[in-house]
Amino acid sequence: MPQGRPPRDRDSTEFEKAMSDTTPLEDRDKVRPPPKTLRRRRRREDVEGVQFEIDQLGERHEGIAPGTDRALLRRLRNGEIPRDARIDLHGLAAAAARTRLHETLTRVHAEDGRCVLVIHGRGRHSESEPILKEALLGWLAEPPVGPLVLAFSSALGRDGGVGATYVLLRRER
Repeated sequence: MPQGRPPRDRDSTEFEKAMSDTTPLEDRDKVRPPPKTLRRRRRREDVEGVQFEIDQLGERHEGIAPGTDRALLRRLRNGEIPRDARIDLHGLAAAAARTRLHETLTRVHAEDGRCVLVIHGRGRHSESEPILKEALLGWLAEPPVGPLVLAFSSALGRDGGVGATYVLLRRER
């Protein structure tokens, strides 16, 4: 027996015979990179005095106004707060989307609504990054809606996943 080769047994001979007419898969020896490790990014968004603590983990985002009970954010994130309105911003230019968002949030708040589902998409058809999704975080902090917003969170899969955001509004006093 040649040195460096394992002894052949009957099973390996039969296996080789059975596999003799097969074609190996291409790239079978390439090592696949491990999946990306998601890093949580925390920051404060502060626009004209309205401030949010924002967490981003991969494509998911959430934010909360200082002093707001984190249990509310958890309930929002888990989809436990009923939606009073839904707005779809798909296909709108950024300026039109911002205007429609502000109008909708202001109207829902005036009608004593609490939660709005904002559908913005994931930005897969954008030339660079997701324009509406990224801009939404700033739009929620700016007047006139910034003071009305308590918290926001990426939606559950059944409501649009990371292509949608739940927005929780303050109660009218």
